[in-house]
Amino acid sequence: MTYPPPGPAEPTSPSLGHPGAPQHSPYQQPGYPGQPAAWGPEQGGYPPYGAVPPRKTNVLAITGLVLAIVGLVLCLIPIINLFAAVLALAGLVLGIIGLVKAGTLGNGKGMSIAAIVISVVAGIGVVVSQVFFVAALEELSSSLGSTSISSSAPDEPAVGEVPADGTGSDAGDSAAGASSPALAFGDVAVYEDGLEVGVSAPAAFTPSDTAAGDEGFTQFVRIDVTLTNGTAETFDPTFAYVTVSSGGAEGSQVFDAAQEISSTPSTSVLPGQSVTFPVVFGVTDPADLTMEVNVGAWEYDAVIFSTTS
Repeated sequence: MTYPPPGPAEPTSPSLGHPGAPQHSPYQQPGYPGQPAAWGPEQGGYPPYGAVPPRKTNVLAITGLVLAIVGLVLCLIPIINLFAAVLALAGLVLGIIGLVKAGTLGNGKGMSIAAIVISVVAGIGVVVSQVFFVAALEELSSSLGSTSISSSAPDEPAVGEVPADGTGSDAGDSAAGASSPALAFGDVAVYEDGLEVGVSAPAAFTPSDTAAGDEGFTQFVRIDVTLTNGTAETFDPTFAYVTVSSGGAEGSQVFDAAQEISSTPSTSVLPGQSVTFPVVFGVTDPADLTMEVNVGAWEYDAVIFSTTS
């Protein structure tokens, strides 16, 4: 059986592009998945119509806003508010520059305005807090300067006796403290707010075998200290302390639990009440004593009692 010879091949459609150029589907568009964009940088083309280039960040506006917020947080803290003033000033300057840059960069205008406003508020806070701080210091200074002590000597001094009216005959009214004349043992020092400090006359004391602090001394004195709260507020005697010098040498405080000689009381003293506690010191010369009583509160001056006053 014979077959007819093959005929000529069917003609193919002519290429629309250049000879030898690869053929693309007429439905293919650049940028679809799987297809490279014709305008990518590797092709050296142009961005598509309507594309917006990325904008630069307004760093000055952001920095100014951060500095302004930190300045606002610190503006009410005394002393530190001076540093807050510097931060607020820097935030204000950067906010203004950032606002000018916002027109060119196209962003950061809102943050710049916020930085300016917050910086101004922080600056006002610094001024106000500084005024209040200085006023408080002046008031404190004036109150310390007005705190004074008067002394009184009872007609018949007794251990722990404190005159109710705080008046005296011989000692009279005089300022007491580190730079004022010493009071005599048995006198009572009265602060301006009504707090009173009284001490008894020194009495000889013999420590027990379990006493502590008596090393190096052969003579000891006991003095009773009385604190009377004539103020309108509760007084805390916890931090009150006493020192004694004798014959030009510092005395040594003795603690003797066997004879109930311990530290200062810790229970608060109510208005109108008093507390008495004993102190014992090893001394060089019982006839030459200088005793300093600090009531523990920083607004009160120390009171000095002496055998030579």
